[in-house]
Amino acid sequence: MIIFASTPRLKAWAAIVVMAATGSLGGCGTDHTPVRGFVLPQGDIERGQEVFATAGCRYCHSIRDVDLPPFEGNAVLDIELGGKVYRVKTYGELLTSIVNPNHVVSAQYRAMLDAKERINPQSPMPVFNDLINVTQLIDLTAFLHARYELLTPQYRGYYYGP
Repeated sequence: MIIFASTPRLKAWAAIVVMAATGSLGGCGTDHTPVRGFVLPQGDIERGQEVFATAGCRYCHSIRDVDLPPFEGNAVLDIELGGKVYRVKTYGELLTSIVNPNHVVSAQYRAMLDAKERINPQSPMPVFNDLINVTQLIDLTAFLHARYELLTPQYRGYYYGP
């Protein structure tokens, strides 16, 4: 039920309540950038590694510098995650990639497709939303986010001459 404020005093109180509610949705500062307006609890990196090892992620992904127990079968794809990179995916980008794999289809995978399939590519990654719970999702995202190391490009400077 929506109640409209009919007096100036009620309108002022309604405006304050709306501003307070809007401000509280903005989130708090954390070590990682949350999805805009949506703040998740801190994930457990060790439990996230366990989720990665048991949820089927390893059939297509490997993690640089992480020893995982061997699994039976052949890898479907070999997309390495983590390592030293010039652009680290944000926590929100990693979370989105897990929850909605078709949001961005990797250039690495697109390169494997023929020209016709590249027009509207679908991610080969299955949707895990019904297979892992929210805590496992948070832990998995924390694990993946921790596996990246940001490299800083070394600039030699610019020479501005006459």
